[in-house]
Amino acid sequence: MEKKLKKFFRVGVRFKREFRRQLRMLITITLGFTIAFTWRQTIFDLSQSFVNFIFHLESLSALSIATSIFITIISIVLIYLASYYLKNSYENY
Repeated sequence: MEKKLKKFFRVGVRFKREFRRQLRMLITITLGFTIAFTWRQTIFDLSQSFVNFIFHLESLSALSIATSIFITIISIVLIYLASYYLKNSYENY
């Protein structure tokens, strides 16, 4: 009986530790999305100025499309680089 009680409370401690870890991760991800959302328009405007400087587009819709394509390409390259350099070694599988 005593072993069962100890095991029950030990599982509770692990649950609390995992819950706190998940809560910290949730708060971090939420604040990260908030930061990304606030910088979204600034990054788009800077990219739009850069694309307009290079291509000298007159149409606002064409400029917006070109800027979105530019941001997409840069983001894909960054995702690829991050996944390549941050992957786990085969020893950790």
